[in-house]
Amino acid sequence: MKEKRRMISEAAKELGLETYTLRAWEEELKLNIPRNDKGYRYYGEKELHTFMKIRDMRDEGMSMDEIKEALPKNVIPFPAGGSSVGPQDKMEQFQNVMVKIMGRALNEQKNQLSREIGDQVTRQVAKEMDYQFRQKEESEEKRFQKLDELIRLQQQSREEIAATKERGFFFKKKKRIRD
Repeated sequence: MKEKRRMISEAAKELGLETYTLRAWEEELKLNIPRNDKGYRYYGEKELHTFMKIRDMRDEGMSMDEIKEALPKNVIPFPAGGSSVGPQDKMEQFQNVMVKIMGRALNEQKNQLSREIGDQVTRQVAKEMDYQFRQKEESEEKRFQKLDELIRLQQQSREEIAATKERGFFFKKKKRIRD
């Protein structure tokens, strides 16, 4: 049984959209809509389902960038071709598909590595900052201990001087008279 093919006007009517909307979404989201021998777009069940999902996501308030991310990433449209496509063309189409697959895989790997490296750097920086803060606290603690010790010594000296004055053992130097 053949799949029902709809022209753009029929598909737009079924979806409750305008034809220019379907064209704009196709272009913006880089969708591969099949075409007939005359170059006219036709929409099967798969394409209608895709546009329904896009319409529903737009109704939920999603931006086109968010929709682009939400669309299945494992679908790589293989260029439509008739039986007149030669082996060289098929090989070129296959290479293009493989380039897209590898590009996506490399991009995903790059993103994952970026996240992992970012996490490691964040942990290392936090560890180093913690170490630096501890070093600073220790040096300040030592400084305050020395300051406390000096203050205690000064207080003790003052107490001794005051005690000596009270006892009257405070000696004064006599001036020598020169002949």
